[in-house]
Amino acid sequence: MTPEYVTVYQISKQSTDWSFAFLGAIPLIVGIGIILGKNRFKWQLPHWLMPIVLCGFGLLWLWITGTSVLREDSQALTAYQEGNYQLVEGNVKDFHPMPYEGHQEECFSVQDKRFCYSDYVIAPGFRNTASHGGPIHSGLPVRLAYLGGVILRLDVPKDQVLTPTKSAAMINSAQRQWQRRTENDPFEQRIRIAFLFTAMCWTLWWNLQWKKVMRFWVRPPNRPWVQYLARAFLALNFIGALQGLVQQLRTHPLANQDVGPTLEITAIMCVVVAMMSGFGLWMAQRRDREPTASQQP
Repeated sequence: MTPEYVTVYQISKQSTDWSFAFLGAIPLIVGIGIILGKNRFKWQLPHWLMPIVLCGFGLLWLWITGTSVLREDSQALTAYQEGNYQLVEGNVKDFHPMPYEGHQEECFSVQDKRFCYSDYVIAPGFRNTASHGGPIHSGLPVRLAYLGGVILRLDVPKDQVLTPTKSAAMINSAQRQWQRRTENDPFEQRIRIAFLFTAMCWTLWWNLQWKKVMRFWVRPPNRPWVQYLARAFLALNFIGALQGLVQQLRTHPLANQDVGPTLEITAIMCVVVAMMSGFGLWMAQRRDREPTASQQP
């Protein structure tokens, strides 16, 4: 008996997610903001090179990514509207779901046709994986309209349409599984502990050298109340980093074989942070000297 199908996805009714393409607007907006600040408020920092690079990168991202998404989406939509697609019907087999965090596509076969897609890939067609509340699962009867490997329309039996409650439950279950995998991943634990230890060391240096650190943001001399607020802020940062490190070590203590690799990662992070801090301090000192030098005859 042929099931009564209902359409759960149709390309003409659901547009492509443009969020990835619009990420290029972030550096573009930041670059424009810096340019306005340097022109109107006479900012000395950052150097003119930074906003120029940010604006150029943002425009390039928007042009390349946006043009690609628009072209592919238009081609797929036109093909569906003109009926230039193929149909296949049958049960889902060889189903391989995508993990919640991605890193691989969700794939399945219907008859001899293979389809693969991902929530994290910006492309036209159906892309809603099971770990993100999608309807596909092994053995599900489906009817597909497709072009190449792009699913233009997805029909499933009426009695097997996912309700919003079931879809949300699937997402929550996938999230919990991902969290368990992450918490039990030795590499993730090393990175987390190394980051927290580096943060603790960095914020400790902030508190020991608070006068130098303040120069990152404000030019001396500073009023006493500004110094008190700054020192309180720096102290809270150190306490937060220390608490995070202690909690992480209590929850996931390092095994003996993980101590060495964790210290290596920590050393690399500390060197990078020290170089960034040194450069920032040099730039702050240079900024503070500029007015003095300009006033000399």
